[in-house]
Amino acid sequence: MIRTLIVEESRLARLGIRSMLDMHAISLEIDEASSSTDLTQKLRSRYYELIIVEPALSGGSDTTLIKHLRESSPWSAVLVLTALDELTFGVDAIRAGAKGYLMKTATRGELQAAVKRVAGGQVYLSKALAAEVSKGVRKYDRRNQPRENFSKREFQVFSMAVCGMTPVESAQVLEVSLDTIGALKRRVMARLHAATRQQLIEYAAAQGLIHECQSTCSLLWVGRFGQEAVERPARVPLLA
Repeated sequence: MIRTLIVEESRLARLGIRSMLDMHAISLEIDEASSSTDLTQKLRSRYYELIIVEPALSGGSDTTLIKHLRESSPWSAVLVLTALDELTFGVDAIRAGAKGYLMKTATRGELQAAVKRVAGGQVYLSKALAAEVSKGVRKYDRRNQPRENFSKREFQVFSMAVCGMTPVESAQVLEVSLDTIGALKRRVMARLHAATRQQLIEYAAAQGLIHECQSTCSLLWVGRFGQEAVERPARVPLLA
């Protein structure tokens, strides 16, 4: 028996999901949670292998609930079953940790297929959503270099962050304010879906951009302080 939790505010929707799963070839032991409080109590008391969730619980429309489930029950496979449009919300849901995404307009067969795949450790996506996820993956393809999407200034800030230059050093080199550096760096990190400098370094390394970043930093430093400047950026990662 696969311990399954249906997280859905609407009683009628929960009944409908149960009904659609009644004839499933996989044996499911189903519990229900109708609110955030109820969900917290359920997760504290039991282990669930599969969680079928409506992320719009209590009016939400982002990935907060999915991230909460991944943090509080990391061993559970999460299947989103929602009225939220898959092309608007689906990619973010998958990035947040969901293993499957299904619209509430799905047929019984589609729901059963999604449950089987997700409960079995696989990913379930519609063709349309799979195409959107693929677009996101292609952002990290070697053919799609940051310099093709970044402005000149954004790539300079990206390079200086990768090389370990501080915001103060970056502002001095580019002769702009700290606020400007901060805004540019936030824009760069948002575009690459990066939360830390280490992730920027990993991205640069994966794309073969480390040497280009080092060269950019050196040219900027010399251009600002002169060829004879002895105080060069000392934290440039020496990666191959």
